[in-house]
Amino acid sequence: MAIPPSPFCAHCGLPIPGVAIAAPVGEVDEPEYCCFGCSLAAAADRERIVDGEIGATCFRLALSVFLSLNVMIFTMWLWTQEIYGSEGTNGTATAVLLWSVCRYLCLVFSLPVLWMLGGPVAEGAWKSLRRGVPTTDLLLVAGTLAAYAYSVVSTVRGSGPVYFEIGCAVLVLVTLGRWLEARGKQQAVAALTSLEKLLPAEVRRYDGDELRSVPLDAVQIGDRLHVVAGERLPTDGRIVRGVASIDAQLLTGESRPIVREPGDSVLGGTLNLDGDLTIEVTASPRGGSWQRLLDCLRAARQMKGRYQQLADRVAAWFMPAVGVVALATFAYHTTHYGLDRGLLAALAVVLVACPCALGLATPLAVWAALGTAARAQVLFRHGEALERLAGVRVFGFDKTGTLTDGQPSVEQLAVADETLLAEILGRTLATASATTHDLSRALVAYCRTRHVGPVPSCNVRTLPGRGLEASFVELATPLWLGSERLMRERELKVPRAIAAALQRFRHQAVPFTCVGWNGEVQAVFSFREQLRTSSRPALAACRDAGLAVEVLTGDHAARGQLLGRELSVVVWAELLPEDKVRRLVALRSKVGPIAMIGDGMNDAPALSAADVGMALGCGADVSQQSADVCLLGNDLSRAPWAYGLARQTIRIVRQNLFWTFAYNLVALALAASGRLNPIWAAAAMAAGGFWVVGNSLRLAHYPLPVEPSADELAVTPQRDASISQTSPESVP
Repeated sequence: MAIPPSPFCAHCGLPIPGVAIAAPVGEVDEPEYCCFGCSLAAAADRERIVDGEIGATCFRLALSVFLSLNVMIFTMWLWTQEIYGSEGTNGTATAVLLWSVCRYLCLVFSLPVLWMLGGPVAEGAWKSLRRGVPTTDLLLVAGTLAAYAYSVVSTVRGSGPVYFEIGCAVLVLVTLGRWLEARGKQQAVAALTSLEKLLPAEVRRYDGDELRSVPLDAVQIGDRLHVVAGERLPTDGRIVRGVASIDAQLLTGESRPIVREPGDSVLGGTLNLDGDLTIEVTASPRGGSWQRLLDCLRAARQMKGRYQQLADRVAAWFMPAVGVVALATFAYHTTHYGLDRGLLAALAVVLVACPCALGLATPLAVWAALGTAARAQVLFRHGEALERLAGVRVFGFDKTGTLTDGQPSVEQLAVADETLLAEILGRTLATASATTHDLSRALVAYCRTRHVGPVPSCNVRTLPGRGLEASFVELATPLWLGSERLMRERELKVPRAIAAALQRFRHQAVPFTCVGWNGEVQAVFSFREQLRTSSRPALAACRDAGLAVEVLTGDHAARGQLLGRELSVVVWAELLPEDKVRRLVALRSKVGPIAMIGDGMNDAPALSAADVGMALGCGADVSQQSADVCLLGNDLSRAPWAYGLARQTIRIVRQNLFWTFAYNLVALALAASGRLNPIWAAAAMAAGGFWVVGNSLRLAHYPLPVEPSADELAVTPQRDASISQTSPESVP
């Protein structure tokens, strides 16, 4: 069975025109390259300098430069004959013979250059033609061969101009230009291609009790692998033996190492910092979390945005148009000024109108941006998401799980009798410790920091949907911890102070939990969700960027109003999923394109309805199809950072396209008029590609988001939970 070619260049990683079917990584026998420059650069990389010997590719290029310089020297002597006529050679037979010898020497020295440098160009042009993508390399080969053929005929017959020096200079400049351009492309996409090389090529697998090195592709589900400190886990698995700190920042965005023990799951691509681990494989290397991340990156590389589609459409007719202009130029100048002038003008047209810069203008900038975003734990699913994000005017935020961390904390404790505070804290701590409910965890965290002394023991029974019942030796009746409904069912009296607190909590629509015994409700805890530490900086950055900001939540209106006052933001509360979609549609019609940021779980309709959906906290699950952008961690400030990156990317794409179109039109006009020598045309072609590459590389150095300092996070502290002996007048 024939193996399909890879759609990406083996050197720079850019898509190869005309190849649309992706082969599995590592299954392509022969590497494919997008241009002969990348082929040349890759060959030079393979031929490393060993024992002081230079590689064959570099040797051919160096020899071609040496031979071309000799051709230039001989040509300079020939020019004296053309400029000064018989006076330049004194009209002697010896001088005439020397002039003829120099022409033959130019022929002899230039033919190896044609073979060594023209051959790769012709091979690349032929491969592109076989893929159904004709390039100007084909015209370049035709023009260079025509110049050589004309010069050979002139040399043999002993009359007429020769252009060996032009052919040599063009091939040298084109080759060097393409090589350096290929290096630039590789640097621009290095952040993405480096991700594909992080996993080890070989792993240590247990065969019985013996360790053997096997290729990564040979690993199967159920195998046991040995991973030492400093190595990345080759695939998803479960720890069988060993304890280690795992750095998962690259995959999940988690900024701090996490300790993993036997029985814990680990993800492929994460870094083992300090322990020897034995893991049992739970997913094949081609089907684990790391592979899903790479698949998303590959999909992003192949999907084209509006600007790239525009460049592709122009490039599709550019090559035929250049061919027509070159033929017309050749016909015009040959008719009016002779064959030699027509040949040179046509060759200049072919050289200066090379569409390399046009083909690189958009994808190189987008790829550099995608690589920078990946380093910042921001995953764009496709290049079009970058373009759309750059045009948004409104950022919509979900509340729960996005602006807040989704975990409740105790905001206030109201007690009827402050002398019982120690008992309330101790018994609540003992009771809540028996369950893992979110509110119970919040109670445990709150009471543990305030309770002094031993924690009483008790027996706890869960009452589904209502709360907990605990039996204490020192209490004549059970203790009940739970909802107001549970207190009524147990016929517990509500003191006046507690009743006032309950009324206030109901009005604020905040969740609360009661605790009571001996026939009376003794205390009530109210809860609130904690704002993420990155919420305030993120909202401030959005406003600084000139974006309108709104919060869309299904939470109670009172809690929405409280959040709006706290963050100084417009909050739309009590919205069902379809209500959020309708609000987004209204915002788009009134203000403009909108980006919606949610936790990617219950916000799928809103994320899909927005112009750009951004999912926070994707972690290893990068398969959420409703989001155009995945923020791998929980740092909300990466959303406005991604917006800034998108804006800068589009600015650079526009600069590249403007430069490319302007350069090609002006240079093409000069070449067609016969005012541009082919040597300068080749140099201009290389300079155009260098400018586009260099401009795009600016995105590879775009500043990464800076983690907020502790001082910055403490500027607006959270309201402290308080304890009060409440009365109707003192309820906060």
